[in-house]
Amino acid sequence: MLSAFINRFQSLSSERKQLLVHTGLAGIFRVLSASAAFFLSVAVARILGPTESGYFFLGLGLATMLGTLCLLGLDNALLRFIGHAYAEKDMDTTNHVFSYAYLSAVPVSFATGIAVYLATPWLAQSVFDKPDVAPTLRCFALAIPFITLYLLNGYALQAARKVIAAVCSMQLGVTVLTLPVLLMLPNDDATADTAALIYLVGSAITVIVGLGLWLRMPQHRFDVRPRAMPELWFSLPSLWLISATGQALPWASIVVVGLFSSTEDIALFSAAQRTSLLISFMLMVVNFVVAPRFSALYHSGKIDQLRKLAQFSTRLMIFISLPILAVILLWPQTIMSLFGEQFEQAGVLLVILAIGQAINVTTGSVGFLLTMCGHEQDMRNITVLSGLFTLSLLCLLTLKMGILGAAIAVSIGVSAQNLCALYAVKRRLGFIPVG
Repeated sequence: MLSAFINRFQSLSSERKQLLVHTGLAGIFRVLSASAAFFLSVAVARILGPTESGYFFLGLGLATMLGTLCLLGLDNALLRFIGHAYAEKDMDTTNHVFSYAYLSAVPVSFATGIAVYLATPWLAQSVFDKPDVAPTLRCFALAIPFITLYLLNGYALQAARKVIAAVCSMQLGVTVLTLPVLLMLPNDDATADTAALIYLVGSAITVIVGLGLWLRMPQHRFDVRPRAMPELWFSLPSLWLISATGQALPWASIVVVGLFSSTEDIALFSAAQRTSLLISFMLMVVNFVVAPRFSALYHSGKIDQLRKLAQFSTRLMIFISLPILAVILLWPQTIMSLFGEQFEQAGVLLVILAIGQAINVTTGSVGFLLTMCGHEQDMRNITVLSGLFTLSLLCLLTLKMGILGAAIAVSIGVSAQNLCALYAVKRRLGFIPVG
């Protein structure tokens, strides 16, 4: 059986071999990242309890949402433009795009963090009606610029096909730094604001490590010399809207739940949502590898290879994700009980959210196919419209049905966005990834 697998692997094209090897590496480190994030959620829920963990998840959701918005669409720009430039060994473009990203993201993210810090008493009292959450929100406000920058470092490394460094520079890095310290906290210090402070320090260290990993690579440097890149400037508004609605919406859902529900409900919903992401885990792994390849193949005119890569990666994602979906559908309460007995009731939320993530996986890497192939305006329109639809539905159903309604709204929104993007890929590129 092993020899048959080896023979099968050797018969693949060099591009598919490289894809599988890089996917395997990304998978290993993404497993570590997802596992660490999952155990961090479990540790926070068990150590802090439903109320304090609700404060922590609310602050983390707000900070991550705003930190993502402060990327200004540069995440997709890095993947697209550095991904293509790196394949062509164009280091001038690589350095220029990365430097521009830092010059843009640093002032915006730090200004946002300071503004949120100053507005914390008003947010805690008037917006969330939870005065006790103020100290936690202050710590997470200061973490906003570091979240922006460690994400920026990670996307740049991803575009340069440095898979392991990219994963370590993002979620894995901050979680690995936060989790052990949190587990060693004495019981008297186990509060949401203390956990938030630990996360703040971990995110700052992660930024330094990620920047060091980028600059230590050959020919990498900051390059702030003026250079005309009209395609980049033209694309950024659309890429920002895609990032703002696509990436920030999952965290915005926690903020909406915080507006209409209790602190305990925030903890239940956040735990179920984070667990449901295990379904789309393989999608994130494959996207990590294929996104810069999509850009390189499209701009080289290799559409047939692009189609084969998209369809091969989608089949790989479905094959690995289906068993995870089956486990979640069969034992949702058991899985949620890992967070504590109070979390078993969130099993139904997990099932609803998992169905939406399953549709997300089945449609393939449709978002990256559009943005990496120059059709970011199509993806912008899809994400903005579906984002507004999801946010409206989220507010309506959460107000009427509580966190059950929030889960239904998020699942419907994810499904609608990906099905619309699937249609756009077929119309623009002439194929569908699930073919």
